[in-house]
Amino acid sequence: MPPFALRCLRGLWEALVSFGHLWVHVPDPPPPTGPPPGHPERLCPHLPPTPPEQALWDDLAGGSRHDPF
Repeated sequence: MPPFALRCLRGLWEALVSFGHLWVHVPDPPPPTGPPPGHPERLCPHLPPTPPEQALWDDLAGGSRHDPF
């Protein structure tokens, strides 16, 4: 191999080794679990929804009890 090609390959090798030393694994973020305990938007499964909340849930589910139009 010509000396120029060897110098280029050596430089490439050193660059890859340097990059490998700088590489740091960043772990994936944990999956979302919802609001933390005590957050004002935390769901309370032991309380029944109020009539306006139930109407909103019905609208979201597509089974609205009344048609506003």
